[in-house]
Amino acid sequence: MNNIEIERKYKINKEIFDKIKKFFEGKDINGDVAKQNDIYFSPRHFPFFGGSIDNEALRIRILDDKNILSYKKFYYATEDKPAYCDEHEVNLEDVDKMKEILKDLRIDEAFTLKKERTSYLYSGLEVSLDVVDSLGYFLELEIKDQKDLRASSNIMNELLDFFSITEEMRNYEGYSYLLYNANKNDR
Repeated sequence: MNNIEIERKYKINKEIFDKIKKFFEGKDINGDVAKQNDIYFSPRHFPFFGGSIDNEALRIRILDDKNILSYKKFYYATEDKPAYCDEHEVNLEDVDKMKEILKDLRIDEAFTLKKERTSYLYSGLEVSLDVVDSLGYFLELEIKDQKDLRASSNIMNELLDFFSITEEMRNYEGYSYLLYNANKNDR
């Protein structure tokens, strides 16, 4: 399993969201729909949120058919490499027991993020349309076929151009950081 994730995320409006859905329906490509509840955690001794770097995330993702413990570490783009993240996941049988273990390790539950994701596979990309509670509509493009990154990046750029999605719409922070920052005054 490849643990490197190369993706781009964009904040879009409902009009673009609907246009992308119609594009795939017109190509007779069915999307997989999943409701995801992500419970984010942060260590007391080194908080993952609210710091000067904020490049790590630990979460339990609750799906209809399984639960996943996931850790991500984000790396920003350099002249030599695009932005990417290391991602490690393991299936989880007992969410409550895992929460107890994390609590005993002084890793606190920070917040829960809820979203509905519709994903399409298209020319080596996973194209995901997300509706995120309290945040709105998003498009996420992830390179699944990493054999030819240049070709996959070109397809990604063609889709972005086709839907008039600009660099100004790009989200570099991720949902967890957006939600944390949106709700930090409630803490």
